Amino acid sequence: MSIFKIKIKPLAAGFLALLFLATACGKKAVGPEYRKEITVSGFLWGNQKIDSSHAILVATTRPIAQVYDLQEAGIRGAEVSITDASTGMRTVLHDTPGRPGFYFNDSLTVVPKTAYTLRIRVDEMEVTASTTVPPVLRLTTTLKRDTVNVVHQKDLSRNRPIFLDHESPDQIVLVDMFCNEPLENAEYIQPFHKSHSKPENQNEYDGGNNGPPRHIMGMARIKEMVSPSYPDNRPVIDWYSSMLVFFGSNTLTVMAIDSNYHKVLYAEHPELEGGIQGGIGRFGSMCGEKFEFRVIKEDEPVPY
Repeated sequence: MSIFKIKIKPLAAGFLALLFLATACGKKAVGPEYRKEITVSGFLWGNQKIDSSHAILVATTRPIAQVYDLQEAGIRGAEVSITDASTGMRTVLHDTPGRPGFYFNDSLTVVPKTAYTLRIRVDEMEVTASTTVPPVLRLTTTLKRDTVNVVHQKDLSRNRPIFLDHESPDQIVLVDMFCNEPLENAEYIQPFHKSHSKPENQNEYDGGNNGPPRHIMGMARIKEMVSPSYPDNRPVIDWYSSMLVFFGSNTLTVMAIDSNYHKVLYAEHPELEGGIQGGIGRFGSMCGEKFEFRVIKEDEPVPY
């Protein structure tokens, strides 16, 4: 989902226009000079190993005039380690020749409620970042975790809520729904008109960049996730139905996220707010669970 927007106020827009005129009047327009920086992208998942699927990407920025090639930008042979702040135990992460820049070590399992420090050394440059992994979310639901949940389109509303229990009512929870169907298979559950039951192009399907309506996210503090449908005021997710836009396969992820991840989601310049010191990018953590859905039409039988 693309939730990062560039906002230009009228005064700033005027300043940019003057700057453009000033540079255009000279012999050569002058832009910002390229500065090589280390970029980091990665998140720690509570109770999961830092394996190849959860690797941390370490790369460098590239001049804007050059085509970005990860094979070239990915940094090989960097010194990358993660230290458990409570025990002082340091684990070295390694990359692989076929995936330059992706560092992992599946001997390390991330522990919830634990603080970790990431340290990267490349030549004379050093980058650090820290995160505290949120506690485990306690979820109560009839949804199955180990198999696909088949759902009729007529049964999408509040028939399978997910109740939340957590030791901190201020914990931020991210709810993420992603449709797994490719564009050619995508069909709206609730089309605006019968003649327009499928997206006409990639932009209509996902904004051109895996965004809405294919990928929809919402977040709130646990204490705010209450519904008048449940009089006991238990925190609940009963609105996942509004996030299911297309028939077929969908994945719902419910995550407690740390402050770094939270800032990445709402910051205007997320690459500068992701907790990285000495570089740019994002490094955070979360704890959560995934649920698989298959939404079927009313005339389709439910396989039990």
